[in-house]
Amino acid sequence: MKKTTLLLLSFFFSIMLIAQETEKSFNPTISGYVGYEAFFDTYKSADTRDGEVYLYPLRQDLDVNGDDINKKLQFQMLSIQSRIKFASTGPDAFGAKTSAAIETDFLGISQNDVRQLRIRNAFLKLDWGTTNLLLGQYWHPTIYTKAIPGVIHFGAAAPFHPLHRSSQARITFNPSENLELLAAALIHGYHISSGPADAQRNAGLPDFQFRGIFKTDIFYFGANAGYKFLTPRLETATNLKTTKTVGSYNTHLFAGADIDPIHVSGGLIYGQNLTHFVMIGGYASSDVNDDYDYTNFKTMSIYADAYLKMDNLLFGGFAGYSKNLGADDDIMGPVIYGRALDASYIFRIAPRVVVVSGKTSFAFEYNLTGAAYGTAFDAKGKATDTDDIVVNNKLLFLAKYTF
Repeated sequence: MKKTTLLLLSFFFSIMLIAQETEKSFNPTISGYVGYEAFFDTYKSADTRDGEVYLYPLRQDLDVNGDDINKKLQFQMLSIQSRIKFASTGPDAFGAKTSAAIETDFLGISQNDVRQLRIRNAFLKLDWGTTNLLLGQYWHPTIYTKAIPGVIHFGAAAPFHPLHRSSQARITFNPSENLELLAAALIHGYHISSGPADAQRNAGLPDFQFRGIFKTDIFYFGANAGYKFLTPRLETATNLKTTKTVGSYNTHLFAGADIDPIHVSGGLIYGQNLTHFVMIGGYASSDVNDDYDYTNFKTMSIYADAYLKMDNLLFGGFAGYSKNLGADDDIMGPVIYGRALDASYIFRIAPRVVVVSGKTSFAFEYNLTGAAYGTAFDAKGKATDTDDIVVNNKLLFLAKYTF
């Protein structure tokens, strides 16, 4: 692993040195940060990457004496979110200004690959002024980067706010200084929906997304909507060909304002099978036939984030709530795919403080996340009664050196 990392870094440094000597209009840069984290948890939870990506506390697991096995203090230290980015602007092409970037970190693409390099972002961009074309891996269009909550814990405040990067072709058009319109087609890569890994590829169609944003120097508000397609299997249990496909939509309304020294942002997300955003939801079979149809679980999530910046100090906080609204149709048949489908709702409150000195910052966050799990459900999988709320208290410290 160390050898691979050194070879990769040497390769990019060599390219940059050669480019600087041979092409003056080629302008490469290196940036990134080294991050160290230490955190305590009071309750076992759904997470991944050794706890780096934290989601919600698990359902109670009572032993023969009625003691909750999941109520256990845990401690972790990690540096895997440390990252490096190689970027460049270059000679004009096709009448457009060009740029490109490759960014990597050490999270891997799954728990089995943690501490290994992965592609975080890798894209090229052609900019004609009012119109630009981006090709490569980048943030999903439902995520407006300026509106990502400023939480200290890793993961863009998932599962309340989307977390997703994937390969895409996207066109952005700016008809005026204040208006931005976007259209994109995406294949999800390692941020796939729950269920069979090749379901989107087998559908033969990309995820289509559209976004509009109105922005000024002080505030912005926007809306995103899209539709994806999944074909979970190609043959039935009796070895017959099937092309049954399930489509699902996503919507996101968001807004924010910068009134120095205060920044506020928030949003509302509603959609079907939002698991590719690392959110709760999923889909299931909706009849008992050999060639069965599918139904989506609907999810609603609302979140807000705010911070106050005073010289080298930042005080902020995040709040989020997500609700499982059940499926569109009755759940029947043999399959059900998803995340936290036995939960009625989850919530989070996370205040934070950051101290900055030069290129180094120390950040502290208290993250209270709770979940209410269903004890009874209707035919559509929506909880009609819940158990006592389970809560995890996460105390997190992050030290970061940015370059």
